[in-house]
Amino acid sequence: MKSKQTNTLWGAAFTQAPSAAVIAFTAGRDVVCVPPADTALLPYDVLVNMAHVVMLAKTGIIPVLCASKILKELAMLEQYIHAGTFILDPDKEDVHTNIESWLQSRLGVEIAGNIHTARSRNDQVVTDMKLYTRDAVLLYVNNCIRLTQSLLKLAEQTKGLLIPGFTHHQHAMVTTFGHITAGFASMILRDMQRFETWYALHNTNALGNTVSYGTSYPVDKKMTAKLLGFDGPDHNSLDAVTNRWEPEADIAYAISVFMNHLSLIAETLILLSTTEFGMVTIADTYSTGSSVMPQKKNPDTLEVIKAKAGFVHGQLMSLLGVGKGNFIGYNRDSQWTKYIVMDVIHECLSAPVVLSGIIETMTIHGRVMESWCHKGFIGATVLMEHMATIFHLPMRRAKIIVEKAVKASAGSECITYEALTQVLNAEGLVIPITKAQVLAWQDPKTMIGSMKSYGGPGKNSMKSSLKKLHKSLAAEVSWLSKKQKAKESAGILLRTSIASIVKGGETV
Repeated sequence: MKSKQTNTLWGAAFTQAPSAAVIAFTAGRDVVCVPPADTALLPYDVLVNMAHVVMLAKTGIIPVLCASKILKELAMLEQYIHAGTFILDPDKEDVHTNIESWLQSRLGVEIAGNIHTARSRNDQVVTDMKLYTRDAVLLYVNNCIRLTQSLLKLAEQTKGLLIPGFTHHQHAMVTTFGHITAGFASMILRDMQRFETWYALHNTNALGNTVSYGTSYPVDKKMTAKLLGFDGPDHNSLDAVTNRWEPEADIAYAISVFMNHLSLIAETLILLSTTEFGMVTIADTYSTGSSVMPQKKNPDTLEVIKAKAGFVHGQLMSLLGVGKGNFIGYNRDSQWTKYIVMDVIHECLSAPVVLSGIIETMTIHGRVMESWCHKGFIGATVLMEHMATIFHLPMRRAKIIVEKAVKASAGSECITYEALTQVLNAEGLVIPITKAQVLAWQDPKTMIGSMKSYGGPGKNSMKSSLKKLHKSLAAEVSWLSKKQKAKESAGILLRTSIASIVKGGETV
């Protein structure tokens, strides 16, 4: 009998196998190569070349006929790039040299040699990287939106599902699982705002800055800004070239904080899914097995998210380190910021998508969650608050009494009426508290029902805060839509301008 070839050393105990995307997510770079950095810049460099040539023609810096021929070839090259048939030649140093060399092979230096008029590779690569990073920001916001939608949906479904809240990994106060997941959503919404701040700071046009100190050619940076979808030209030709680490560091910082939040969510789900907690079960489709232990179903996807968070922290430090020693103008150090930020962007882009899938498919064990709400004196704080409020005790005195009652209730999971009255008698304090009150104020459902503070797990608070979180999410969706439409409009303007010049060249 011929044995079946296996792609993994585990999985026979699984009811459903993980997808290829999940396996790729957990396998990382073990068997997959990372492509050359400038491969990612190919489509952006073509766009920058197109916009630059359009500007050169419209300002009369180069003849329309010359621009028309270059633009035709760039359009053809763009098709080759999209088809994956244009391969970078390592003998030609970088993406800019590869493209200009290819144009020269097609048009000759007399025509193609005009493409680099009034610019340098310095401003060219800064512009390429801004376009690349800008697209990454939009992708991250899009993926954050999906994750937030998953979290808020779960929050709505579980806003009344009781679970212990923890501090120091110990029982603190009763909350709801919906309150926890709404807290996660709040974090991701803030992450989106951080990504949007990148857009506000860095969506400006550097093309035309040349080496850092401008040019004697009458370039129109406002025109190329419109053609490439920037908010406008930058206001100093030195700044963007010298600080060719700052936009990279800013997005790396945004991703680092975002990944910290994902890591927090991941660690929470890992702990809740352990045999000891048993509160959630991660679906087989987002788990992996062991090469030797038949029973294992490991939360590897969540562990990988945690690892990626640590990875980007180191890369952020590298970006800051590269940027700190620059002298004015271009420095070759900054070339390495391209490799670093591309690693950061690529490494973490799918993490929110994977986490969304985990959240949408995991099984929640509500009875287990609620059973834990009767342990570890979890009602002590609310009992203290009720005693202070109803019997007009100073909070500090009420706390000391309840602390002593906890000690006197050793062996129990909650404060007993007998222990509390013993402490009250020892303190010489007479208050008309009843056994029913002591029990009720430590009842999980009663505790949640008594929560009044905004942002807490109480029913009214959850209703109000979830409404506002949904509103914030709608604002993020609107922001993304506007930016995508602005980018599309710029693309249409660029194509229309190219067509006009090509047509003009044909009539010359």
